[in-house]
Amino acid sequence: MTNIRSFTPAAIDMLRSGRLCDPATPGLFIEVRPRAGKVWRYRRRIRGTATVLKLTFGAFPRKTIANAREWARALNAHVEEGIDPRAPVPVDPDPEVMTVARAHSLYMVAVEEGRGSRAKRRNKPRTVMDKLRIFRSDIAPALADRPIHDVAERDLIELVLQKGKSARVRANRLATELNIFFGWAASLRGLEVGLAINPAYRLADLRFPEQPRQRRLDLAELGWFLQAVSEEERDMRRGMLLWLLTAARFSEVVCARSEEVVAGVWTIPAARTKNRRPHVIALGPWGRRLIASNTEWVFPAPRADGPRLWGWYQARDRVRGRMTVLAGRTIAPFTPHDFRRTARSNTKRLKVEYETAEAMMNHVKSGLERIYDCYDLDEEKAAWFLTWENEIIQLARVAGVADRLDIPGPD
Repeated sequence: MTNIRSFTPAAIDMLRSGRLCDPATPGLFIEVRPRAGKVWRYRRRIRGTATVLKLTFGAFPRKTIANAREWARALNAHVEEGIDPRAPVPVDPDPEVMTVARAHSLYMVAVEEGRGSRAKRRNKPRTVMDKLRIFRSDIAPALADRPIHDVAERDLIELVLQKGKSARVRANRLATELNIFFGWAASLRGLEVGLAINPAYRLADLRFPEQPRQRRLDLAELGWFLQAVSEEERDMRRGMLLWLLTAARFSEVVCARSEEVVAGVWTIPAARTKNRRPHVIALGPWGRRLIASNTEWVFPAPRADGPRLWGWYQARDRVRGRMTVLAGRTIAPFTPHDFRRTARSNTKRLKVEYETAEAMMNHVKSGLERIYDCYDLDEEKAAWFLTWENEIIQLARVAGVADRLDIPGPD
C-alpha cells in the first residue's frame, strides 16, 4: 500500500506515466496524459447501484492536492449515500423568482459553511446528505417550482401528514427539516431569500409518536448470534463481531482505517464520532485479531476504492434467519446499534461503574462535571472492554464456535 506521506507534490512531480492514487481520499487519483499532462481524475461506484462515477477535475499543479481532495470528498459524500452528484436538482428557470428550489440551493451553501442553523457549526457529511435526500424525495416533488413566498403553512402541513401515512418517523424528520430550512430563510442568516415569516414554525405540533428503541440481545440470543455469525464470510463476520465487542456505531466500525489502530488501541478520530470527540478503545486479544488488516481500510470494498459500505444489513438478515432456526422461534429484528445497547445494558451486571460505562459509549459528561472533570478513564475503559470480550468468548466456547470465530486460545 502506498504510504500516505508519499502522496506529495514532489511525488507527483516524479510521476512520469500511469496514475497515482491518493490513499487519503477514496476515488481520487492523478493520471499522466500525453497532451494534458498530469490530470486529476475521480472514479468510484455509486453505492447501491451499478453506476461508476467518472469525472475529471483539472491539471496539476494549477489544481493543488488540497483543491483535488476537497472536490473528491464532496463527491464521496454523495457517492457513499447512493446519490449521483450529476443528477440535476430542480432549479428556477426565472432567476428573478425565488423558488423553493433556488432558496434551498442557497440554504445548502449556508449549511456547508456552517450558517444553516443557530448552532453556527458545520454539519457532518451524513447530516448534509440527509438534508439533500429529504429535499429531493419529500420536498422538491411538491414545492420545488413554487415561489417560496407563496408557500403557506397549510401546504407544509399536508406534506407532513401525507408522509406520515406511510412513514411516521420520516414524517417527523421532514417536519424538523422544514422548520430548519424555512426558519433559515426567514432569519438574517437567510437574508438573500427575504422570507418574512417561517410557515413551518408550528409543524412540531404534528409530531407522530415514536416507540423508544429498547431492543437488546439477551445472553441466549448472543449465543445463537455467535453460532449464526460464524457461518458468514470473513469480513462480514469480523465487522458484526466488532459491533458487539466495541459497542461502536455502525459507521465508526465499517469506515475504520487501519492507521487508526496503533498497538492494539483503536482511536476513532473526532471527525468520525457523533459528538465530535475522539474515542479511544483498548482492544482485547480477540478484538485486535478481528480489526487487523493489511489494507488502508479495515473493511475494504471488494471492487472499488474505499470502505465496504454495502451488504451489512443483508448479512444481518441472514444471521437473524439462522438464529431463528437455532432458537426454534422467531428472533425479533435487531440493528447494529442494538449491539451498542446490549453492551451498555450489561455493564451493571458486570459491576462496571456508571462513569466508566458512559465513557465506554463515548457519551459526553454533563453540567459542571463536563467542565472540571477531565479524567479520561482510559484504564477503566480498557478493563471493561477486556471484561466484555471475555464474557463473549465464554459464550462462544459454550456454543462450540470459538475456533470458527478465530478466538485466541487461553494463555
